[in-house]
Amino acid sequence: MSAALAGCVGNDETDIPEDVTPEIISEGDEPNDETPLPDCELNNSCSEPIIFPGCMDQEALNFDGNATEDDGSCEYEQQEPEPTHIPPCNTTASDGLNPTSNPTEWTEMQNGQWLAVDGLTDVSYASIDYDEESEIVVDHRLDWMCGYTYSVKIPPAYNSSYSYPIFLYLHGEVFDSVFFNNMLTNNFHMPEDDRYIIVRPSKLELDWDPKKVLDVLEDVKSNLNVDDDRVYLTGLSMGGRGTFIVAAALPDYFAAIMPLSPHHGPYSYLPLAEEVAHLPIWMSHGSADNTSSYEMAEQMAENLTELGANIIFETVVDGGHGGWFVIYIDSVAMEWMLSHVRDQ
Repeated sequence: MSAALAGCVGNDETDIPEDVTPEIISEGDEPNDETPLPDCELNNSCSEPIIFPGCMDQEALNFDGNATEDDGSCEYEQQEPEPTHIPPCNTTASDGLNPTSNPTEWTEMQNGQWLAVDGLTDVSYASIDYDEESEIVVDHRLDWMCGYTYSVKIPPAYNSSYSYPIFLYLHGEVFDSVFFNNMLTNNFHMPEDDRYIIVRPSKLELDWDPKKVLDVLEDVKSNLNVDDDRVYLTGLSMGGRGTFIVAAALPDYFAAIMPLSPHHGPYSYLPLAEEVAHLPIWMSHGSADNTSSYEMAEQMAENLTELGANIIFETVVDGGHGGWFVIYIDSVAMEWMLSHVRDQ
């Protein structure tokens, strides 16, 4: 992983109710092999044949680089990587921030259940400036050039004659920790008398892209009855900074935003304050966070206050990079968000 990604994944414990498996302590805390892969194996550029451990005794391996499956060994010549300059998506995205239609129809929806939507992955955003040496690129297949796959949870007893709010959640890290984020969003506080749609996109690049997020939201609106004046944006860590990035690019789209533990890199989000100061903002950060800068979050809150923003900034004293579960199940925080209507 490039140096720009250092510190994007926290190790501090996240508050989790007793009925949730205790091993899930923080986004991205997944077991790793004791011995890391060499860089060349990570980027598929090894010049020597790759030997996969654990298949047979090392003395029995044929090291001449010509082993076959018949040899019974685990050594195979490295195949040439596939071209990395051609995205696997075929439809070209619309210009600017004009919405792009999903080329694929949704499958049948079930109320109260998650629906996986992947049609936008056939849309190419290759016109976005791209530098092969850029640390923003984190997927060698360039799937990041395509639109987001996303999941949408339709409220129980969904009625197409009623307009529903949307809560859009932006995950942290670079890749989507599906189990963690599924558990988290399944436990969002949802008032019985104010049900809403949950939308959870997945990205493959470092930062969230406003254009791709817009296309996800517009796709949801074209398939469900949505209250345009009650679209809420939230995210944690890289998704927290993504909340600022997306809201700044789409300043008239959201009713309120909730950035949690926003990450400080690869560049500061402080210059975005003026672009989001008109929005109601509920923000939280742990004072002992050693992954994402608390000082930057505190400064952002101060800047927003000076700009006259309606902001609540919660400092979790001695809190690390976590605690998001407690916030999302909190009726006070979530209903504060839901109380806001766009431009009111």
